[in-house]
Amino acid sequence: MKRSILHRNNIQIIWPQAVGKFIFLLIVAVSITASQTTITLKNKFIEKYKNRATITATYTIDKAHEKPNPAKNDGDLHIAGRAPEVKLPTVAEIMNAKDETGAVDSVHQHEGTNDPVMLTGAWRIWCEHGGQSEQIQGKRLNKFTTTNPDHVFEIHPVTKLEDISLLGSLKTIEGFEPKDAERAFTSYEGKQCQIKVDATTTTIITPMAGYNYVEFIIELNEAPFEVDDGKLVMASIYDTNEDLLVRNRRMVFIKDSEPEKKLGGLKQGNRLHVLGIPRINLAIVSWRVRNAVLRPEVLTWNLPYEMIIVGVY
Repeated sequence: MKRSILHRNNIQIIWPQAVGKFIFLLIVAVSITASQTTITLKNKFIEKYKNRATITATYTIDKAHEKPNPAKNDGDLHIAGRAPEVKLPTVAEIMNAKDETGAVDSVHQHEGTNDPVMLTGAWRIWCEHGGQSEQIQGKRLNKFTTTNPDHVFEIHPVTKLEDISLLGSLKTIEGFEPKDAERAFTSYEGKQCQIKVDATTTTIITPMAGYNYVEFIIELNEAPFEVDDGKLVMASIYDTNEDLLVRNRRMVFIKDSEPEKKLGGLKQGNRLHVLGIPRINLAIVSWRVRNAVLRPEVLTWNLPYEMIIVGVY
């Protein structure tokens, strides 16, 4: 009997051909349907934010942590709420919140009042807390009673609350142990994804994804590209032992943050030791949608992601 050799996640699998193909397809089908989150976004939203670092929102604060997380748990303050600019369940997060008492006090003053605040920060779509829910942009939202509703949209990190700048909070987190780069990027690279499109919306179906706050090293593959609210750059990714993990992924730097200032003088081939968090790369989602007629297979390629750089070592 002929035997087939299949490669999946860098593991070589050798099976009899017929049985092997059946089992392989069964594994794929089960893994796609298990614990998946469905995200439906307006096409106009994707096009508006695909090459932007941040979003500014008129944010109604429904429920916030009473106090910031301990440093060992990441040091963030979580703020659940709603905004007409987002139209999805949203959690805003202030980094290193113990150092931002003015912003924390303002959050609690507005919490539960239905009096919205102007809030700016990195937009972030990621299936860490989406559960098995359908996240549909524009669906009616009720007031949240928890700081962690099922959500895929975050404003994280927050960079401005009303007139309070929080750019100084974008730094490494003293007392927190970041996620291991090899484990994190192996997980990101292996996430499956299915994209469905209609005239006005794009739906992304993907499993849960974790690994917040990862420590790694980037090597620039090009000169940084400036956008209105920051810089974007393609880079290779290394772990802290300088072993190559990923050859080419986009990095997002927020304008006037310390990481963006550190990036300023760097050129192709230069390296930077950073702290980052992942988000879905809407520029690649947009590209796949535009090319799906001629290349339908792009709609089932793995999840496209990029990294928001939130600290420099």
